Amino acid sequence: MASGFGLNGGRGRCFAFFQDYAACFASADTPKECVKQYEDYQECLYHRKELLRLKLVQEEWVRQKQKQQQEEAQAQAQGGGASLVGRLLGAVGAA
Repeated sequence: MASGFGLNGGRGRCFAFFQDYAACFASADTPKECVKQYEDYQECLYHRKELLRLKLVQEEWVRQKQKQQQEEAQAQAQGGGASLVGRLLGAVGAA
């Protein structure tokens, strides 16, 4: 937390970000000058940007997996669905 005390009595994980923000806020003419420090402090506390990025990566992974499955289903429907081993065994048996 902003108090500076962590769970085990030491410094909290976000205390350095809070100090940067507090120092900026104390020396700034307007609060808008400290938006970057505030965002860093908030990200340290709540991990919102990190979680959003994780969600986007996961959604993209799922989308690519679904696309791959659809392509495999189309390939099987067109008759090219036999596996490489199956095709090799078929070629050996035909010879």
